[in-house]
Amino acid sequence: MSCMATFDIGTTAVKAVLVDEAGRAVFSCSKDIPTIFEGDRKEQDPRVWWDAFCEISRSFVRQGFEIAGIVMSGQMQDVIPVDEQLQAVGNAILYSDGRGEEQAERIRAKLGADKLAQITGNDFNGTLSLPKICWLKEHQPEVDRRARYYLISSKD
Repeated sequence: MSCMATFDIGTTAVKAVLVDEAGRAVFSCSKDIPTIFEGDRKEQDPRVWWDAFCEISRSFVRQGFEIAGIVMSGQMQDVIPVDEQLQAVGNAILYSDGRGEEQAERIRAKLGADKLAQITGNDFNGTLSLPKICWLKEHQPEVDRRARYYLISSKD
């Protein structure tokens, strides 16, 4: 049976549903994801996401389903430092982590809150990606040095 595999990398679990050609859910699976809480910090290990994705995918194959395509969704505004091979070099800083508030304040002071709101369409605060990346540069320079890129979403 040919199916679409849909995955969601959520805050608490990687969830997946197989949908057949008639649009019916024919199989579903979920793997819990641990969150690392350190004070006001919220992080997850991207390798856990990948391992859960692979385990769920193998379960689809073991069940005998043919996968015609994959649809991904997931958390937004996570900051994931990766190297040239796109391997994580640190934990993902979750969207709800506000550790970059001091960095956001400095950026707001330089550019102006109104200008930032006009450019981004959002309040500019420590939960956004740029302040988190600035925080990493200041507080975890070894991670920043190893990072070639920063991915901005768990589905990335």
